[in-house]
Amino acid sequence: MKGTYKGCEIEVTKEECLGGWDMLFCSIFDDGFEVTSGFSEGEDTIKDYYNSLKNIVDDYREHPEDYDR
Repeated sequence: MKGTYKGCEIEVTKEECLGGWDMLFCSIFDDGFEVTSGFSEGEDTIKDYYNSLKNIVDDYREHPEDYDR
């Protein structure tokens, strides 16, 4: 799932990891700057995980000084 929220590009995919099980992988970019990226072994759906990343974008927009640029 890929989309834009408050000017940031959010992407979440579910793929098989090297260990053979499915994991969620995510990234958030703002005009070429990587705000964050990571993965989860949790049971979240792609949509739920995508929506939870909006909280990170909200924090990034409110406190950009907390993120290395």
